[in-house]
Amino acid sequence: MQRTYIKNLVEGECLIKGYVEAIRDKKIMFLVIRDVTGFVQVTIEKDKCPGVYEIAKQLTLHSFVAVKGNCVFSTYVRNGGKEIYPTAMEIMSIADVLPVASDSAQDLRMDYRWIDLRDEKKVFMFRIQTAFERLAIEYFNKNGFIEIHTPKITALSSEGGSEVFELKNYFGQKAYLTQSPQLYKQMSMMAGFDKTFEIGEYFRANPSFTSRHDTEFTGIDVEVSFIESHHDVMDIEEELLSYIINGIKAEFNDEYKTYFDKDIVSLDYRIPRISLSDAYKILKEEMNYEVPRALKGDLDPDGEKLICKYVKEKYNSDFVFIIDFPAKARAFYSMKQEEKPELTKTYDLLFKGIEITSGAQREHRYSNLKQNIIENGINPDTMTEYLDFFRYGAPTHGGFGLGITRTLVKLFDLPSVKDVTFLFRGPNRLKP
Repeated sequence: MQRTYIKNLVEGECLIKGYVEAIRDKKIMFLVIRDVTGFVQVTIEKDKCPGVYEIAKQLTLHSFVAVKGNCVFSTYVRNGGKEIYPTAMEIMSIADVLPVASDSAQDLRMDYRWIDLRDEKKVFMFRIQTAFERLAIEYFNKNGFIEIHTPKITALSSEGGSEVFELKNYFGQKAYLTQSPQLYKQMSMMAGFDKTFEIGEYFRANPSFTSRHDTEFTGIDVEVSFIESHHDVMDIEEELLSYIINGIKAEFNDEYKTYFDKDIVSLDYRIPRISLSDAYKILKEEMNYEVPRALKGDLDPDGEKLICKYVKEKYNSDFVFIIDFPAKARAFYSMKQEEKPELTKTYDLLFKGIEITSGAQREHRYSNLKQNIIENGINPDTMTEYLDFFRYGAPTHGGFGLGITRTLVKLFDLPSVKDVTFLFRGPNRLKP
């Protein structure tokens, strides 16, 4: 007999498969069986079904079973109004006493993440993540983007900094795990692909122990050719995020409300764009806050939270683009502004107090790019392969990288990216 998912149960004979979420054994045994779609009550009457009852007596919480029986609709049954009277039961495995509970400390829950994820709310969050990526791909397909898969082992350091994992021995050569697909997605512009995207894994040797940092993460990367400025890139990201978030809201809002007691945010407006210098002024004059001198050229975490609070109150927007960062604070491939060369055509996108995107128009002119590399203290001889991308013709281009887990953690208003990552990786987290 073919399996029926619990959400699809109708009256009549059925076969379900799942794990035991609850057991109550009095005169009649009641089991709650859960699968990825929901849960149902299984009612076992000892006198009428002694063989099944004897099998069920062996069960422990979270044992996996297959149950064949008759599904009936009952108004007195609280678990969705459906219950199953079993005619046969197969035990797939008996679970030991669980070493972790829903109220255990997070580190312990991370040790047993596969058990921690046996939770309908957490399953729902990963269904949202699936929809997030599906809707992104829908948008890209509708708008003529080409999907690429860039290498995750590279001889190039994409950011020109120290936060890279170096491989010990790559056949006698020096190699790194990729921080981002930045250099290779730029190469796709020189290949004439015009518009490309990638959803992939990236690695940062960042020793930070914060709620927003991880050492391995999933990102959506985009690059487009023939742009006029970074505002064209922001227009594309705004359109992409509107498509994703409004699509998720249309499909999942009612279910989201049952778990989070509120509506999913909307994105049916233009996201405000504020220059970094104006953001500093707003923080100082309106919020009585000044970014520490050592961090000037960017926003610190407190500054990000406060500027988002200001934008929410003034514009009723959960998002804000911070634009026009100084050249000294941005990567070497950022294009400088013609009228103010101390500034770049770059931006960050903040969502509810956290940066989820960094984007820019890139420098496509070979000589200018080489000069940027030198000014950033990088030996251009180490970037020869990258510079070669630009020697044989290069269009104007730009793009962005969007962190999926950072976006989701704010979509759900949860404390840490650990909560929305299947298996988190950080400085002290390498297992399971």
